[in-house]
Amino acid sequence: MKALAIKKELHTVIDVIEDKEFLKAIYILLNEKSKEYTYELSADEKKELDNLSKQHKSGKSKSYSMEEVRKYAHSKLKK
Repeated sequence: MKALAIKKELHTVIDVIEDKEFLKAIYILLNEKSKEYTYELSADEKKELDNLSKQHKSGKSKSYSMEEVRKYAHSKLKK
């Protein structure tokens, strides 16, 4: 099951639960787990991202869509 499907299913299940204490327990578990995915950029990282953004906006760098990356990767796997 993909992450998006699991998230949708969780929303459905949570919507029907009426037990306040059980919902509170779920909230605490999910809130603690979400802290593992919190990341604060350092000043140097923010500066680098700003620099990369300026380069991109000025046309000095190029970005690729995920579809372009997939096509490129797929073409390299065939060789």
